[in-house]
Amino acid sequence: MASWWFIALGCALTVAGLAATGWWRLALLPLTIRASKMTVSRLGLLVKSPVDASRVDHILGSFAGGFNAMLVGPSWRAWQRYCAKLSPRYRPFAEEGAAMGWTARRLMRYDAGQFEREIVKPRPEFRYLYYVGLGFWSGIRNHSPLRLQRIVEGLDPLHRYLCFDGYGFKHAFFDYLKGGTDKPCLSVLDVLPGYARNAAYQGVGRAFWFLFMDEPQTFIAHAAKLGEYAADVAAGAGLASVFVNPDRLEVARRFARAMPADWQPHFHLGMCFALKARSINDVEQFERDMEGLDRSVQDAVWASVRECDRVELLVRAERRADGYAEWRTRVTEWMTRNIEYPLAAVRRARSSTAGMPGHGEAQRPADEAVPASRTNRLGR
Repeated sequence: MASWWFIALGCALTVAGLAATGWWRLALLPLTIRASKMTVSRLGLLVKSPVDASRVDHILGSFAGGFNAMLVGPSWRAWQRYCAKLSPRYRPFAEEGAAMGWTARRLMRYDAGQFEREIVKPRPEFRYLYYVGLGFWSGIRNHSPLRLQRIVEGLDPLHRYLCFDGYGFKHAFFDYLKGGTDKPCLSVLDVLPGYARNAAYQGVGRAFWFLFMDEPQTFIAHAAKLGEYAADVAAGAGLASVFVNPDRLEVARRFARAMPADWQPHFHLGMCFALKARSINDVEQFERDMEGLDRSVQDAVWASVRECDRVELLVRAERRADGYAEWRTRVTEWMTRNIEYPLAAVRRARSSTAGMPGHGEAQRPADEAVPASRTNRLGR
């Protein structure tokens, strides 16, 4: 009898020890993402360049690593240590993957306020990625659009729209090519209300860029099938093309030149938002990436990032229900007036806009552009 008591006590102590140290999370290993399955070749992406294929493989591996570290890391800081050890090029994708795993780590107990406190506010430089990752998780879980709308309640009123972006990305990236592209895997997005639907199709555009990055004409053919949302798809592709290659802006600019004329302002917007995101992820790395560009291109980049910041502050102050849509619309219009496509230079001042607030700096000729110091460029 005593022996059974000692066995029971030993089991209890073992369980208590596992619970206290977090090693019980190893039981969740079957739920982790196998990096060997997240490669260009395994996913059938149309990536012909070995350089591009290597970069995408690293991106996918970093994303999977972030998710896995969040899910099975014994301590809360395990995922933070994993992400921090990566290069600035790939760390954002690991942070996104970690955010995707947050609800799973908490054994499916989701709370919007807790997500903001634990994930977003301590590391605001990756805030865009965190909302995308949370939406991606909803896509992986096949949450209904109605459930996703409930999930975003209580999140930041502007950035929560990125959850819809992540949701759309998942449905396009993993499901679009399965069984032929006529499969209505994207029809679930049409249930989303208002601008949430547009944001979801921006995620589709990011996914399409990964699927067809070496074949812009194939991208155009598939995006055109989506009718009124083709412009949103183009915006998503613009974002992905730059965010993946912040050190090789010409990759995105080549893709941009193939876009139909009516999509170009939206592709331009996506490029701007990607640059904005990269500039806050790691400003020192961003500045190094920009140093290799022609001066006229640098001026266009910095002016666009500043305007993106300025408009965000304005729409936040206005507290409009359609703030995210207004943010994107105003930046699109400003870039169309002031930045040569695709992010080639700052246009010379024109009388029709010379007196408009917030346009003075960006309308200066390229050879009179703002000095290259960090404080002038980012307004700090």
